[in-house]
Amino acid sequence: MGYSGMKITFSVGGKNYKAMLDKPLHISVPVRFEGERLSVFGAEQAERKPYKKKKFVGSVAKGGSCNCEVYTINPHCNGTHTECVGHITKEPVSLHEILKDTIIPAALVTVTTESAEGCGENYGAEMRPDDQIITKTRLEAMSIEREIRALIIRTYPNGREKITRDYDAGPMPPYFTLEAMDYIATSGFRHLLFDMPSIDRLDDGGALANHRIFWGIEGASAGANPSPKTITELVYVPDEIRDGLYLLNLQTAPFMADAAPSRPVLYEAKKA
Repeated sequence: MGYSGMKITFSVGGKNYKAMLDKPLHISVPVRFEGERLSVFGAEQAERKPYKKKKFVGSVAKGGSCNCEVYTINPHCNGTHTECVGHITKEPVSLHEILKDTIIPAALVTVTTESAEGCGENYGAEMRPDDQIITKTRLEAMSIEREIRALIIRTYPNGREKITRDYDAGPMPPYFTLEAMDYIATSGFRHLLFDMPSIDRLDDGGALANHRIFWGIEGASAGANPSPKTITELVYVPDEIRDGLYLLNLQTAPFMADAAPSRPVLYEAKKA
């Protein structure tokens, strides 16, 4: 008897779908310690070095019995990461405690960004006419299924330079208008994944207006019941992964922190 793969069936909007769990599609940018790497907010690059204690050195190449390295990373800047409302609150809120979903119905959509000038939508005083943005009008035209719990947005153009781009150099990366983020926040999505460093304009004076809209928070307090929603930034979705319905396995490192490196994995869904 041959093995035909592991299948999961589920229902969205009254329609039945199936997904093969032995055909994962990876959309993360790993934390790299050498070579070309992405750069955001002028942050230090991730580093690693052998752990040393008395006569022990954690490097086989340097004579140690095993490799045991110490890593220094900035989850928000060194690769794909997932964050919770604790990112903008005074009191600590841990992603590890907030993220309860495991297998999540998700929609992948590709959006061609547009010039902020004349778009008819807003971000604030920081928005420049030549900024590239994602508008509510564009998102509404896609007729995304409202019962989907996760929304993955791939921006076009979609070159592989997104994996190693210096986001502090060159043009401002695309971001959402306030109207677009309000549309996402009120459409029932619990998890938002985006292929840029931030859902906000990188230089917005620290307002983080879109983060606040998505999490439904105005001040610095998460309140008694912190939002269960998550934002994942700096994903990379290769062109060969088509727009459509997927199951998302949102894997995160078990950090007791507002954010952690993450490894979102997609499984293509087809009608059952």
